[in-house]
Amino acid sequence: MTNKTSKFSISFYVLPLIALIIFVLAWEFLCITIPVKEYIVPAPSVVAKTFALHNQSLWTDFYITAIEAVLGFLLANLLSLITAVCFTVSPLTRRIFYPYTVALKSIPLIALAPLLVLWFGYGIVGKVFMSAIIAYFPLVVNATTGLNEIDRERLALMESLSAGKMEILMKLRFPSAMPHIFAALKISTSLAVVGAIVAELTGATRGLGFTILMASYNIDTPLLFCAIILAALIGITFFGAMCLLESTIGKKYKRSI
Repeated sequence: MTNKTSKFSISFYVLPLIALIIFVLAWEFLCITIPVKEYIVPAPSVVAKTFALHNQSLWTDFYITAIEAVLGFLLANLLSLITAVCFTVSPLTRRIFYPYTVALKSIPLIALAPLLVLWFGYGIVGKVFMSAIIAYFPLVVNATTGLNEIDRERLALMESLSAGKMEILMKLRFPSAMPHIFAALKISTSLAVVGAIVAELTGATRGLGFTILMASYNIDTPLLFCAIILAALIGITFFGAMCLLESTIGKKYKRSI
């Protein structure tokens, strides 16, 4: 078991790191050998120098965007779980409101960003709501599906023992839905970051989205790369946190099924 775990750790962490190092070295080599303008594709060394030059402001923007994404993620998934539970315990509610939930996904959400600026201003509230709106849909669909895909024999047994809806929900439906829920949570991590950055692109004074916008206006491609890399770092960290949460809480629920 230990050997399998160590092999998994090597393949999961070391091999992607080696691939990243090879990619960066190849990128640097191509930028040196091929005469590419810096404002089109900067070399990794140029991006690193730019990051060192703007280190403090970039990390400040990183924390601002990360906070917006985390708050948006928490708000979205709290509302998503409440919605999914309502859809599960009340089929009538699901028939009435589920089409509108699907319709929300089809709205070009970039068009909502200016409205959020008008309603909430340039502060953090509008960014959190934008992040939440984009991250809302995956968990609603997955959790509703998971909460309804249960073992009918176990459901019949619990009902025969006079178990209430809440008891069935907590002891049968939620444990069965955990794979669906965590799959949606991992999708929502990246969507929450996208939502925060989209909101910052349309109206902000700080944050990685604002830096991306200013860098594009000034054709400062190395700074643009720095902001994009930090945005990706937020998403990767967030995704890793969900994987860790799944490995701890998810196993507990699997044992309870």
